[in-house]
Amino acid sequence: MAGKPYACRRCGACCTGDGSVFLYPDDLPALAAHLGITLQTLIDRHTDYLILELPDGVNGWLYLPYLTLRKEAKERCVFLKGELCSVHAAKPAQCRETPFVEEFFSDDEWNAAVRRNCPGLRDTDPATLPKSAAPGAADRERRYLELLRENSYSLEKILGVTLPAPRILTHRELA
Repeated sequence: MAGKPYACRRCGACCTGDGSVFLYPDDLPALAAHLGITLQTLIDRHTDYLILELPDGVNGWLYLPYLTLRKEAKERCVFLKGELCSVHAAKPAQCRETPFVEEFFSDDEWNAAVRRNCPGLRDTDPATLPKSAAPGAADRERRYLELLRENSYSLEKILGVTLPAPRILTHRELA
């Protein structure tokens, strides 16, 4: 195994199971265009609206809105067809960066689960793996938080769509 770099096997393992694909405003227009549908239709058919309750040491709580890709039975991404991504050309940033998202480097339990389930990682020499998440990930999250603040934390305002009532995930559920 020495020296063998990571290579995605396109097995679909990262598209099933626990976890969510968080969508950023930049992800959505490309995905809708790829599918040939409106942004509103994409959101209505293929996303879930969540608000994450996060502790904020200064102000008590921070409530951050996110859209996530919806899942089908057996926790499969709605765009997984067989073992392949049906929206590969327009897949969201988080999907493009998987398995090397922030949790891979910051959550030992999540990292171990990914390593067990991903054939590409199992066959990879650990010395060839990146040491941190994709450089753009932190910038994307920072820009998203700035955009939320500028728009009173309203995804409807940012995206120009109507959203259903959100599911609120409390800090206890997220722990």
